[in-house]
Amino acid sequence: MKNNIYKQLMSGVSQMIPFVVAGGILIALAFVFDASNAGQANYGWGNDFSAWLGDTGKIAFGFMLPIMAGFIAYAIGDRPGFVPGFVAGALASTGESGFLGALVGGFAAGYIILLLKIVFSKLPRSMQGIKPVLLFPLFGTLLLALVMLGVNIVVSPINLGLQSFLHGLEGTSAVLVGLIAGGMMAIDMGGPINKAAYVVGVATIAGGISSTLMAAVMAGGMTPPLGIALATVLFKKKFNKQQIEAGKTNWIMGASFITEGAIPFAVSNPKAVMPAIVAGSALAGALVGLFDTAVPAPHGGLFVIFIMQNWWGFIIALVAGSILTALIIKCLMPDAIELEETEQTDD
Repeated sequence: MKNNIYKQLMSGVSQMIPFVVAGGILIALAFVFDASNAGQANYGWGNDFSAWLGDTGKIAFGFMLPIMAGFIAYAIGDRPGFVPGFVAGALASTGESGFLGALVGGFAAGYIILLLKIVFSKLPRSMQGIKPVLLFPLFGTLLLALVMLGVNIVVSPINLGLQSFLHGLEGTSAVLVGLIAGGMMAIDMGGPINKAAYVVGVATIAGGISSTLMAAVMAGGMTPPLGIALATVLFKKKFNKQQIEAGKTNWIMGASFITEGAIPFAVSNPKAVMPAIVAGSALAGALVGLFDTAVPAPHGGLFVIFIMQNWWGFIIALVAGSILTALIIKCLMPDAIELEETEQTDD
């Protein structure tokens, strides 16, 4: 059962990542090609070409949650699960329950389809053909929408509470604010906690003002994939061949401020990876505050470093955070062979 849930989750995550990569890099390029408008309210969308890149990136990025939830449901309920699963991800996005909501919705959609297969199993043979094209998508989506009402109601206030909490820290030490915001970016890697920190960071650059909090948020979001990528290079015994290959992609994802690259590693070994990435991101965010690094852009990662105030502090923060993440992974994660043996024992 445990392995089935893991495989179902990874089915969604693995299909989601290409959309995140494509969308994130295109958005980053939008800021690069709009450098003349740095510091302006419309930065990134200040000319036709950059706006085209940014809009295309947003569309690609917008498919992230529907794709993840859809393929989780597909892994559980086969093809009939895809429609309600896709809708679950879309409802999580519009309902502000984010990654966690899409995760719950994807599993709910899959198991709703399994239930409907039992309910409609006694239909006459002449009506079997309408199940995949009418009954499963219609009733599956309807029941799933009811479930998502509850999910969004529960999770959305959590986002608002976290945003209020961060706003309340504005008058305190920049180091403390950076430490908390950076750590939040790694806790759920694109989920409601991550998004709460990001939204507050974006709010601080309204009107084109450079923000240390936004820089801390960006550094905290970049450190998990970069730290994991570094670990796959320095400590190869801790990873299997597939993870080492995925680590190469994480260099690009980290540089582009795409935190979700860390998700597959965190899912495969949360006890080792989660403390490592949270600690690394918290350190990176704190160092950004210490060095008074600030950025006027809400996205872009290393592609917008040339417009940062005290950009060198950002580099130091990323390097230090990534090294800490890699070292903690080395200490906490068993060798890949030992991990495989443990999973076989669980079977």
